[in-house]
Amino acid sequence: MKRNRIALFLLTLSLASGGGVFAVDMATPSGQIVTGDTTGLEVGWVLPPLSVNVYLVPEVRAPRIIPVTLPAGPTQDPLVWGYEASSTTGQIFAYDVGPGVTQIATCVPPGSMNGRGLAFDPQDGNLWYSTISYPGFVGDGVIRKTTPPQTGSCTPVTQIPFGDGPGGTIQDDIGAIDVDGESRHLWVAGYKPMIVGGQYRSYLYLVNRNNGNIIRNCYIPFRFGGVGNESLTYAKLDGLPGSGTYLLTDAGQIHTFPNNLAVIDINDCKNGAQVTPVADYPKAVDMSGIDFEWPGLLATDNADIYNLGGPPFSSASDYGPWGVPPPDGNGTQQMEDITLCASNAQLNNVPTCPY
Repeated sequence: MKRNRIALFLLTLSLASGGGVFAVDMATPSGQIVTGDTTGLEVGWVLPPLSVNVYLVPEVRAPRIIPVTLPAGPTQDPLVWGYEASSTTGQIFAYDVGPGVTQIATCVPPGSMNGRGLAFDPQDGNLWYSTISYPGFVGDGVIRKTTPPQTGSCTPVTQIPFGDGPGGTIQDDIGAIDVDGESRHLWVAGYKPMIVGGQYRSYLYLVNRNNGNIIRNCYIPFRFGGVGNESLTYAKLDGLPGSGTYLLTDAGQIHTFPNNLAVIDINDCKNGAQVTPVADYPKAVDMSGIDFEWPGLLATDNADIYNLGGPPFSSASDYGPWGVPPPDGNGTQQMEDITLCASNAQLNNVPTCPY
């Protein structure tokens, strides 16, 4: 069904380019929709979200993984990785942000297109990642793992299907990834919204790290601001109702409507149900990628990295830009998901980093 729909869309787009009246969104590689004059901008067409009457995702229970403690490396300052949006092949970057932003290494992971999700795996010290196409912003239905840039190259480690894999009934596009602090399975945010019965929904999934099965899923209404949702992090927070473990997301792109950060109790995310946030904090900065760890909530607006501390995340400390992009440098102004070399997801709880 997906392949037929894509083919039909491409045919319609081709007819439109020949003088038809079909309207299509145009967006930058980072997913910011551009209207009006696009002269001088790098933009590509956006394949519309999947629209269905009913969206049922089978859930398959899975045991927790026994946590592994990796040996400590020489790094003293916070080490952050980021995955860039790109019209060709997105790079993964490594930075010392102690604070200040010092690039350590970069590499292009296998299968990389337009970078999106990225998460440090504390079980082996490698990086989970997801990618989408450009133009189109179409996912490939898999989650890959690579060695990090400072090992000398991005060497493939493994890959798993996302749910039922490419071309199945579950959406193929992933906007953000984080590792569950208890089970070590993967929380992911579907990138584009699913349109279900006319409602735009941003879905969150807990994915089995071994086989890609969906363990849990839920949604909140999509908050727009661009093509999809590229913000998600697991967090242990005090002083809020519920279990004490949460997912943070803005359920949209960069500047959302409302421009808030939703806090979702992990125990509420199940059975494909709509979840009501236990808190909804105004965003101190616009956000693409986020990660909550011992320094606080780290966030990027594509160009800079900020530390927003703990709840209500209202005070932003700007660590600085990711660097000058090519041809004058080797940085980026289109950073998407980010991940710290840490796994406790708790303020001031400093773990060891193997690098």
